[in-house]
Amino acid sequence: MIEDKADYSEIAEVYDDARPSDAPHLAWWFAKIAGVGRLGPGKRLIDLGCGTGRWTIPLAKRTGCEAVGVDNSKEMLAKAREKDREGQVTWVLGDVERLEVEPESFDCALMSLMMHHLEDHGAAFREVFAALRPGGALLIRQGTLAQILRDPVHRFFPEAVAIDRRRTPFRSEVEWWLQEAGFDPVEAEEFKQTSYPSNERFLKEMRLRVCSVLRLMSDEAFEAGLRRLTRYARTHPEDSSLRQDLFTLFTARRPG
Repeated sequence: MIEDKADYSEIAEVYDDARPSDAPHLAWWFAKIAGVGRLGPGKRLIDLGCGTGRWTIPLAKRTGCEAVGVDNSKEMLAKAREKDREGQVTWVLGDVERLEVEPESFDCALMSLMMHHLEDHGAAFREVFAALRPGGALLIRQGTLAQILRDPVHRFFPEAVAIDRRRTPFRSEVEWWLQEAGFDPVEAEEFKQTSYPSNERFLKEMRLRVCSVLRLMSDEAFEAGLRRLTRYARTHPEDSSLRQDLFTLFTARRPG
């Protein structure tokens, strides 16, 4: 049986190479998250599943907020500390489902592309709810199951479908878990973005195998899918769907 936990000790070495932090769409997301999360001087942000600090560091710099990054991978946090040359962020090795933080101590919590790594979504959202101050917001940036099943990874790597059906929720499930945790209101916006300038740039990321679901399949399945994807991308350079991503931004507030 394939385990649903990717080994980030390997992914950490190539993670930022496959996700350039200066991509144009990231600036838009930083502004969106800062606005919706009401971030600014005197506010506290906790980035859950922060990885290499790809979101944490720019948000702290842009908004002047106090930021804490939490991740359960020592290797990803080591990369984050290397990048945080000015020491703007507090980096914590920890588990999102068992947060060790003071109650009501943050104004905003962020989860970006990490919800599929959770084992108990309800427990995680209850932990975040307790960590937020009244009026604070949990922002979740995620492709829902309905969205990702249409993307190139799941079209050309059929093994990815079975894996992500086990670990990625539908939009309605996320909304229900958030409401059960006590969040009110809970809102969701869907976005489409062009993440890559060319099919070749997209193929470069796929070869690095940074997407966690690609690490969870066998090497044989990965190589077969990569051959199918490469052949299609090079014979259909006009197909922009390979370069696009679909996301949902959930905004859940703690009443207060």
